[in-house]
Amino acid sequence: MDEVTCVRCGRTAPGLDSPPAGGALGQRIQANICADCWQEWVEQQARAINHYGLQLADPDDRKQLIAYMKEFLHLEPAQG
Repeated sequence: MDEVTCVRCGRTAPGLDSPPAGGALGQRIQANICADCWQEWVEQQARAINHYGLQLADPDDRKQLIAYMKEFLHLEPAQG
């Protein structure tokens, strides 16, 4: 497990062993988010799904959850 300088908490800390999602977004998360902040997101994600009644089978709900995740993790919007 490599260390990363986390864009969310600012610490240099252990990162994720593998991308937590497919594609460029998963690569960005692995390169920029520490394992601790990712775990905080996993817990927050469950609360968000329940609070907003998101249905992950619905593409619009998935987009909403991804937008919330990017905000929570302090990720820049995808370029290109």
